[in-house]
This record gives sequence, C-alpha cells and structure tokens, in this order.
Amino acid sequence: MRRRRLSSTSLIRSYNATSILRTLHAKGACTRAELARATGISPATVSRIVNQLAEAGLVQVKALAASSGGRRPALLEIDQTKLHVVGVELRRDQVAMILVNLRGEAIRRAAYPPGTLQPEALVTHLAQRIHRLIEEAAVDRGSLLGVGLAVAGVVNRAEGRVVRSVNLGWAQVPLAAQLEERLELPVLVENDANAAALSEVWFGQRHPPANLIFLKTEAGVGAGIVLEHQLFNGPRGMAGEIGHIPLIPDGHPCRCGQRGCLETYVNVRDVLKRYTELTGREADQETFFRRAAKGEPAARALVEEARQALTLASAHVALLLDVEAIFIGGVWGAFSPAFVQEVEAGVQRVIDQTGLEKSVRVHGASLGADADLMGATGLVIDSWLTPHAPDRSELVRESW
Repeated sequence: MRRRRLSSTSLIRSYNATSILRTLHAKGACTRAELARATGISPATVSRIVNQLAEAGLVQVKALAASSGGRRPALLEIDQTKLHVVGVELRRDQVAMILVNLRGEAIRRAAYPPGTLQPEALVTHLAQRIHRLIEEAAVDRGSLLGVGLAVAGVVNRAEGRVVRSVNLGWAQVPLAAQLEERLELPVLVENDANAAALSEVWFGQRHPPANLIFLKTEAGVGAGIVLEHQLFNGPRGMAGEIGHIPLIPDGHPCRCGQRGCLETYVNVRDVLKRYTELTGREADQETFFRRAAKGEPAARALVEEARQALTLASAHVALLLDVEAIFIGGVWGAFSPAFVQEVEAGVQRVIDQTGLEKSVRVHGASLGADADLMGATGLVIDSWLTPHAPDRSELVRESW
C-alpha cells in the first residue's frame, strides 16, 4: 500500500519552502532579507516562495520592521492558526486524542478506554473516534496536515509499523497504513519517548536546546534523543532503549535477568512492590508519593534510590551525547522541583569529576502528562517542517 505524504502541494514539499517555514517557526517574525541570510537561499528565490506561501495563506505580514531609511521591510510570520494536526497517545488503559493548530493550542480533545487491543478492531475504533474529533472541532479537513501517534514500544517510523509493543501485546502491526486507509489522511507513528522529546522541541521552552534527552519514567523506561534539532532514532529505530542498562553494581534484580537496571529503580510498579516488602503495607502511586513528601523513611529511601539511578543514567547520556538539557517525564519529573534539582546537581558533580567544562540542565517535562500526546502532534509538524533532500532543480539559485 502506498503511504500518504504530508502535503499534496509541490510548493510545501519543496526543500526551499520547508527551509523558510522552519526558520520562521524557530525564529519568529523575519524579514525576507533575514530569511535569505538564515537559509542561504537567494533573496529572489525567498521573495518568490514567500509570495506563494502568502497566497496559500500560510505566511502573513505581522508588522513593518524598523528602517534607517527608505521603505520599511515587512516582518513575516507563519499563520499558526491556518493548519491543524491530530495527535493520539495509545496506551493499554487509555486512548487520548487532541486536535491542535501549529501553536499547539487545543481545538478539541478526547480520552476513552480502548475497549479492545486486537489490532484490526482497535484501528477501526481509532478511525471512528478521529473522524468524530475532527467533526466536533469543526475544522476544514483540508487544513489537516495529518495524524501522529505515540506508542510504547519499538517502531519502524519509515513504515509506520509497530515492530513490538509489550504494553499493547502487538508485534509487526502496520498501524499507519491501516489508519491511512480508513482516514484518507497521512499518519505517522513513533515511539512514545521519541514523541515526548519532540514535545520539548515544538511546544516546550521558547528556545529549546539543539541537543536534548527526554527520559520516560512511566511503566517502561526509555529515552528520546534530539541532536541538532533532529530526532535521532538509530538505524533500526532502537536508539534510547536505556531501561535495561545496569547502573547499580549488585543492585536490585530486574525482570530481564540482570541486576541494577534503571527500570527496576524508577518503574513505579517495582517501587511500590519494594515499598510493600519493606513496610508490610500496600500503597497506590498517589499514597506512596504523598508519604514520601511527608518524609516517611521507607518511602524516602526508595525515592533516594530512584534519584541516584536517574542521576547516573542522566550523567551517562550527557557525557556520551554532549546534550545541553535533560527532561524527566512521568511521575519522577512531576514529583517535586527539589527532586529534579537534586538530579541536576548530581549530574553536574559527575561531569565536574571528569574535568570537562560544561553544564547540563535537568528539567521536569514542560508539558507534564501531555508530553506524549503533544509530542504526537509535534511528530507531524516536525516532519512537515523538516527539509528533505532537494530535487536537482531546486539546487539552482535564481540570479535574477
């Protein structure tokens, strides 16, 4: 089955146009001259493409820039409300959906239990729910760039195939192709940690770092890696699978058969199990963290173990990949600002011991519990605004 492309117009698919749009998205309002300098595209070509983008309603004049003399140049910006994206977070216990504009502003959202995890039945149900979301949002279907899905597991992004998801009990499910057939829209599928990393790129800090790591700390543990503003998947789509890297010598036994893995220290299910073993009392997630915040010794000890494991994991990836920032998602990133600050201080101590003169910031997830969901929308925007290899004709720069 032939996969759908994110844009049906040759203009928006062009290397030069996407370069201009991405620059406008990253820098905000720019003049034509500033766009030419930032992209390396000739001023004449910039003007021609900007005019075409304006005719398509994608670029608009924000204001007139200051001028030392003569005609004041126009400040151009993307019309962030013109186009829309659907994001879907697919979990075993819940399906969450959101329809946003390019600013990330929610037009409509929904959440419901999946009902079934049988792939064909779930895909049919997903398509029905997405159709309903679009109808309720009352947006023109022509304004939709596509649908992005965040899924826990190993994903072949190029094929839109879920290679393996323990969480869903899936193997080799062609999710994107099946949904595209039902929706008649482009569909992109990505691992949830990678999607969460893209939430920081597109909707997090005003000027996100070029190199960052997003640590997922939910039922499973993984890392989304962004290098030079681009998501790094690895040649087989398995980059960032750090949950079963042994960190603590002779540490707690892990279900994988090793000892001291990161996942066994931060997976809340494992933490709650050890809490019961230590205290003889059961506690749900909310109760455990409340007791930890109040200083209960057993809960605090387990929180400290998690902090040490996250510190070591964060320091290792910071040294290996030279990232500027690490974002901790899930319950640990949301536990308390003090917890995140302690992880950051620990990471910096490890780096200082190496003699390297650099600093790494550690943050909780900017979008909190919405990181995966908004990252799914960011997946579509990222693909749409990423310049692909130019056609031969596009390499010619007009000299007129």
